[in-house]
Amino acid sequence: MECFTSRVNLMTGKSEWIVEKESYDYHQEIARSGYTDMLHDEERNKKYDAALKKAIDMMHGQSLKANVLDIGTGTGLLSMMAARSGADTIVAIEAFTPMAECAKKIIKQNGFENRIEIINKRSTEVTVGPGGDMKKRANILVTEVFDTELIGEGAIATFNHAHQFLLEDNCIVVPWCANMFAQVVHSELVSRWSRLKTCGNTPGYGEISVPAALNNYNGSASLHDLQLDQISTDDFSSICNPVKVFQFDFSGKGLLQKDERTVNDVIAKTSGTCHGVFVWWELQMDMFGEIMLSCAPHWALSCGGHMTSTQWRDHWMQAIFYPKTSLTLSQGDSFKLISKHDEYSLAFDVCQEINKKVISYFYII
Repeated sequence: MECFTSRVNLMTGKSEWIVEKESYDYHQEIARSGYTDMLHDEERNKKYDAALKKAIDMMHGQSLKANVLDIGTGTGLLSMMAARSGADTIVAIEAFTPMAECAKKIIKQNGFENRIEIINKRSTEVTVGPGGDMKKRANILVTEVFDTELIGEGAIATFNHAHQFLLEDNCIVVPWCANMFAQVVHSELVSRWSRLKTCGNTPGYGEISVPAALNNYNGSASLHDLQLDQISTDDFSSICNPVKVFQFDFSGKGLLQKDERTVNDVIAKTSGTCHGVFVWWELQMDMFGEIMLSCAPHWALSCGGHMTSTQWRDHWMQAIFYPKTSLTLSQGDSFKLISKHDEYSLAFDVCQEINKKVISYFYII
């Protein structure tokens, strides 16, 4: 049976779904994936566990059964956490067949095979009711369908569909919401990563110059994901403090927007050219904001972040976006940080005045 696998398009930097034949070695696919990194992410796992236990206890405190739905179960870890915390029913959904089979083996080895039901489908294909995949809607959702851009794995559609078709109205969602932060920086190092350079003294060709049209290009079609902690603070200066540009409410109070744009008025705290926009996000794991999980770099902690320590993780990193507008500012200048997302990706720009060029890129497309 043919199956979808994820591949990164090297031209755009975005993930794409590729159809593989039945003979494809899916064991290699799993081995190259980020599952191991997630399993070793102690901070992530402890905070998911704590928030899930709190949600189950809250349901039991209201004399309600805790019926948990785990979307994208992977190895089954979150479902087993739910079982250990006393969930009454647990349904785990996993679309990737080899991973669903792996989860069944792991769950059985841990003695939870009679507590956790695995559905090998996409969550958007799951049905509820007589003759359906699920007997009834769940009242707790736990899921980890996030990437470096937060929404690049289809989180918006996943949450919206789950609330419409798989969950009760007054459900508890883990995580409850997410906040996204952006910080504009001046950095000659960062600027070189987005531009082609002249090659001098090339054997047989001499100097190879970059065409003027390419040298004048600003911006990038995709994010540059990396570990911001590996950039020395001596190699950049912050033109502004981190700015919260988006909040994604997963609780179900309303549908998540597939297209959203924000404009933040910012004052430059240092002089420089806006070479890049550093971006990261944090998860509010519970509805009270008592359990926070952040991807912020260590040097952002002094800016009011919730994180108390940094943990190395490769399954979530930070990102650099390159503004389309070349803008040089003096300390004290006011400017606008413009942020946009569609269903799967992000874009950022800066300007001092909203002009037609900015409007055409960020408001019409």
